[in-house]
Amino acid sequence: MRTLLPLVILLAGCPESKEDYKKDKPQEDTRPPPPPPQKKKVKAPEDLGKCTLSVTGQMTADQEVKGGKTATNISYWYTPEERKNMMGVDGYVVSCSGEKFRFQILPGGGKVDGMPFAPKTFKFAKGKSDGASVLVAFGQATMSDAAGTVDITALDLRHIAGTVDISGKIVPGNKQINVKGSFDYICPGLSACDFGDAPQ
Repeated sequence: MRTLLPLVILLAGCPESKEDYKKDKPQEDTRPPPPPPQKKKVKAPEDLGKCTLSVTGQMTADQEVKGGKTATNISYWYTPEERKNMMGVDGYVVSCSGEKFRFQILPGGGKVDGMPFAPKTFKFAKGKSDGASVLVAFGQATMSDAAGTVDITALDLRHIAGTVDISGKIVPGNKQINVKGSFDYICPGLSACDFGDAPQ
């Protein structure tokens, strides 16, 4: 009987070793893999463009204005989440305002597609246009019955560019003038601006 005892002890120990293996078995990792690192974007340049306008007729002035956050307010340069918190429809304000006079292109009419994220020519007659309005002011005196064109030649996540050729009367005074020139403003580092991926 003594010779069988070691064999019995050995057989009794086998089930325990199987249970230990089950306990120690590593669990599968069901977590999703981490997202790939985001690519770094090129920062906005220091030179944010400019607007150059000339006034001729019964009043004359030349003005050059540098770009920046005070020169542009483009809804398309913000993220969709930020745009939901903005008032009004998508569009833009372009300002070429300096010490001599103010010039602005503004949304007009409240149409959803009045100022699309694309080039567009706004034709003015008697102060009105399809999708945009224009402001020209010398102090408290403003232009009435604006006629002509503001041609947005480029609009993307990097810049907005265009030409101006607007005529009208400055009131009070009824002075006939023409405002002509161009602008090319760079997106001033807003959340949706895109100047391409930075080199790795």
